[in-house]
Parts: sequence; C-alpha cells; structure tokens
Amino acid sequence: MYSRALPFFSRYRDGDPDQSMGYNLSMENFDILRLDGHTLRVFLTVYETGSVSRTADVFDLNQSTISHTIDKMRAAIGDPLFVKSGRGITPTDKATTIAPRAQEILAGLEGLIAVENYEASRDKSTFCVGLPTPALVPQMKAVSDVLRVVAPNVQFQVSRLAPRERMSEMLTLAEIDVAIAINTTKLPAILNSVRYGQDTLVVFYDPNLRGPVETIEDYFEARHGVAGLGGNSKSVVETALEEYGLQREISLISPTASTLGHFVAGTDLIATMPLGLAQESYRGLAYCMPPFELPQLVYDLVWHRRFEHSGRNKWFRNLLLEHSRRLTLSGQTKTSAKNAGL
Repeated sequence: MYSRALPFFSRYRDGDPDQSMGYNLSMENFDILRLDGHTLRVFLTVYETGSVSRTADVFDLNQSTISHTIDKMRAAIGDPLFVKSGRGITPTDKATTIAPRAQEILAGLEGLIAVENYEASRDKSTFCVGLPTPALVPQMKAVSDVLRVVAPNVQFQVSRLAPRERMSEMLTLAEIDVAIAINTTKLPAILNSVRYGQDTLVVFYDPNLRGPVETIEDYFEARHGVAGLGGNSKSVVETALEEYGLQREISLISPTASTLGHFVAGTDLIATMPLGLAQESYRGLAYCMPPFELPQLVYDLVWHRRFEHSGRNKWFRNLLLEHSRRLTLSGQTKTSAKNAGL
C-alpha cells in the first residue's frame, strides 16, 4: 500500500537503515540549522497521521516531495524516523522522543508571528468545535449567541467528535479548531488542554413504563441502552463497573447519545448518561441517581500545540471557557433539586 507512497523505504535492505543505497543517515555532513519550520511540520504531520499520502493532501504536495522532506529530516537526526509496519508505517523510538521537542520549536516559531491583538469583529473565517455529547449543546448555543454579536461574519460550526483515538488527527488536520473531550486518558504530547467543566451521570427512564432504579439489584436486572462510542474507547460507566467487577445487560446500542433518548422513550430501558441531556434530547424522560457511586464526568478543552500562541485560537478558547461554568453550575443545581425531591 505504501511502497509507492514511501520511496525512501525502498532504499533500506533487510531492515537495516544504515546499509542504504548510497543514502547516509549520519549527521556528520548535515548542518542541523538547515532544518526549517516546514520540514518540522511535515515530520510532525506524518508522525501524527501515520500517513505520507494524508500528509501530502494536507500540504497539497505530491507524495515524493513529502518523502524527500522526511529524508532531509532523517539526515539531520541520523535515524530512519519511520519504518514499515505491516501495510503501514510506525515511528521509531527516536521519532517518538523528538516529536514533542519538535512541536515546541514549531510552536515557538509560529508564536513569533501570532496575532495577539485578534479582532473578532473583522474575522470572516469558521470556528469549529468538536463535541463528544449533545449534553454540551446548551453551552454551544450560548457561544453562538455571543459570536453573532461580537463576530457577526464568523461561521460557527459544531461537529461530532470522532472516537478519542482520532481526535489528535482531527486537530492536526485542522478539521476542528478545538475539541471538548471527556477526560479519560492522558493526551498525546502534541495536544494541550485545560479543564472545561463537569457533569453528573444519572439514570434516565420513561416514567410511564417503569419506576426509578432504587437498588443495585434493580440496576443490574434492568435492560440497558447505551450510545456507541466508536473506536476502542470504553465509557466512564463501563470503566467504573469493571472496577466493581460488575457487568450490565446491554439490550440496545444507539448510534448517538441523542437517538438513545428516543429509544428509551416508550420502553422499559434505562440509560446511564450525562445529566445535561435532560435539557435537550431527554426532556420527556425522568431520571434518578445511580444506586452506586459513579465518578463525575469531566470535560477538557483540547487544542493543538501549534495554536498555543495563536491570538485567534486563544480568543475562541477563552470564549468557550467563559461559558463552561454554566455546565458545572447547572449540573450541581439540578442534581441537588432532584435529590431533594423537587
């Protein structure tokens, strides 16, 4: 698959990059200062996407040009950087080590020309945020209202966040400007993040078909509906249940969190989902607290490190954070009211 896309691999015999066909990976005759920002960006994009062809698409260049640029980086570092792995490629240990440092250098270079005095009123571009759940829609509505006033020419786009395994790629390829992600695992070094907010996990049910879940036995005897996450990610609920050594009966898997509410309505199914959904997709359902302890659902605001010093990206991040308190306060108020029987 990659044999034509990666011609530099054909130079290596028997997996030994030092025995190349006239190609010397030694740094002796290469001035490291000849590396430029473009070379670093190409290296990092190949590293982050794991694909030369996709990198070529990003830079609107042919694959041989991308390969030549990677060759230049290899000569400077004295390491093959990427090697064949089945039908694809994988970074070497050296590439994994230098990637965060290369990102820091690139972020510093881009910071030299970052527009610190960003003027939203003159911007005509698109702001795109990736969301993991429709529970965050109320906050995005508030952001949209602000943008309509302070940045009337900006197009605001809300996208469904791909499985966590591909979030890094979405940010790298600028498919989204920022992401709001559920905090479950450590982020790769190329991404920065800050706490955005939190929500409470509750059990939704149709009060016309069944009553609230009052005991652990009730919970595990019930039929459960879940939203498919995609990828290999496990939900916060599944992770917590595994720690208890418990397993629930999954009777229905919905493609999205929004459609799950429709499947629960009119059935005896229950769904353990964020409380924020009560304002949107789950308005016709009742909810109760789980009969056992579940962790708070924590959200992070995530962006690519190359936009750390971007005036535009910083302005957008701050706008999102201004409205993040509504998420936490709303969840706390509603949970308290429900516990009080209100």
